[in-house]
Amino acid sequence: MTALQPFAAGDIFLPGSDLDESARFPTGKGKILQFASDWSPKAVFETGQSGLISALCLDNEHNLHALDPQARTITSIGADGALKTMFERLPTRAYGSMIALPDGTFLIGEHMVGAIPGFSGDGKVYHANASGEVLAEYDTETNGGVGGFLGVTHMALSDDRNTLYHTSETGGHVYAHDLATNARMGPVYSRADPPPMVFGIAAPGGSDLIVAGGNVVRRIGLVSDFIQTYDLPEARGWAVPVMRRNRAQFWALDFFSGKLACVDVETGAVSVTQETGLAKCLTGIAEMPA
Repeated sequence: MTALQPFAAGDIFLPGSDLDESARFPTGKGKILQFASDWSPKAVFETGQSGLISALCLDNEHNLHALDPQARTITSIGADGALKTMFERLPTRAYGSMIALPDGTFLIGEHMVGAIPGFSGDGKVYHANASGEVLAEYDTETNGGVGGFLGVTHMALSDDRNTLYHTSETGGHVYAHDLATNARMGPVYSRADPPPMVFGIAAPGGSDLIVAGGNVVRRIGLVSDFIQTYDLPEARGWAVPVMRRNRAQFWALDFFSGKLACVDVETGAVSVTQETGLAKCLTGIAEMPA
């Protein structure tokens, strides 16, 4: 289809690329899948890009944004389901993560760092408006991950929106950055148990973070020694936690299998599991308010 259906309350969106099995890294024709709140399929939208959608972001005007760092594009779709022109003034970079702010601006993370051909970048975070005008640049700390080329792959924001938390996927640290002073604050969490990797993060509120580590998902107290490990099905691909709008639950996404689960932040109870069939391309989820 050339357009998604007009967005309705409770609609769920997933990235669902058609992968090229011969490619070294997961790569394929970009697609966005639209479901009703009961998971009945509604529409499939082809982005026209070849790469891998790394994140979906639904902003406060209900525009949906799909970030593809391999294709170096951000595809925006309005609430009417049709393509929308946004970020046209944003420098062409390999963006892979996005946070929509209440004032209509965005934090956009540069997925790549270093100078490996095809994966070059500076690993910065940009504060930009909807037209792509850059309002500020943040020289964030990155570690390249296992491959050496990953920059700011996942982000979360403190309640007061002054502190940005971010990771370089497959690296061992969650970093913090002071947005008011544009200062690196160093790691706030470092994983030591095997494998010593972190992937995606989410902010449930207060001084905690939810950290996905492939074979485990944990809630970490940043100002205490509190650690809660969630009882999820055994897997090695739990890579992306995404807060639901009620902030009492989060979606946990298994990249390798394409499975997702809805998890209660406090109790750890799993209320929904879904086999999406989107192995190696389930990198994000977006949900319209109910």
